[in-house]
Amino acid sequence: LGDVYKRQLMNISRPKVSRLLTEARQLNIVQITIRDPRMSLEQNADKLKKHFNLRFVSVVPSAVNEEATKVNVGRAASDYLNSNMQEHTKIGISWGTTLCAFTREFQARTSFPNAMVVQLVGGTYSQNLNIDARELVKVIAHKLQCNHSILQAPLIVSDPALRDLLMKEPAILEHFRQIHSLDIAFVGLGSSYYKDSIAYRANYIEENEARRLGELGLVCDICGHQLMEDGSEPDTFLSNRVVGVTMEELHQIPTVVGLCAGHKKTQPILAALRGRHINALIIDEIAAISLLTAEQIL
Repeated sequence: LGDVYKRQLMNISRPKVSRLLTEARQLNIVQITIRDPRMSLEQNADKLKKHFNLRFVSVVPSAVNEEATKVNVGRAASDYLNSNMQEHTKIGISWGTTLCAFTREFQARTSFPNAMVVQLVGGTYSQNLNIDARELVKVIAHKLQCNHSILQAPLIVSDPALRDLLMKEPAILEHFRQIHSLDIAFVGLGSSYYKDSIAYRANYIEENEARRLGELGLVCDICGHQLMEDGSEPDTFLSNRVVGVTMEELHQIPTVVGLCAGHKKTQPILAALRGRHINALIIDEIAAISLLTAEQIL
């Protein structure tokens, strides 16, 4: 606590606060210790990794605002991908603002011409959302100097029958063969709050439909799929209209890394973890502390 706050709390003068602290230090009542913030981040990451039995966890410093924090998460994701790249690595990419920060921050340490970057979900086709998976895939592939596979379909179609027809198209079938052989995937963990819903923001559903989804108790959006608190995916009017990786297919990918930041993402992260939809996590310190508090493991 700062001296000003102490004086306000105890209603005593600055000189008296200084004198009392000096006496307390001399009597070994008070000790001043400078802690390395990196140690705290690593400790929180280790607690989360053990508690949720994850393959990898990185906790980065929270910045002065959300965008700067996402940059920190993006840089950590960049380091993680660079550390795990091999000659024929196949990488899956979903969408989201934190994924967008990741693609901006990613700098390949070397080229990997035999690698492949694959789009996990259909496109949002919205000019005002700088989070479309098609563009994110292209950016990563360009930086790795490797091939990429684009899913030429929207994220959500108007009718389940149309989705079934699309899934029979030769180009779509080939794309999903690439998904089935991925080594690693990076996914965003979004809120299901109707105003934050990607389906609503990309104009796939109306506001009243988005509100209906919110009333079901949904807390997480992962690859277009809506999850309950326990990580389960209930049957909704959107369930059979999403064009992209299914939860079962996501579970087959050896490493699925969830990226997000901030205390507002506590419920989405917990839902993804409880459903075992991700097995690696890169988040900021505020999100980590919120998780630890929610799980009572601080």
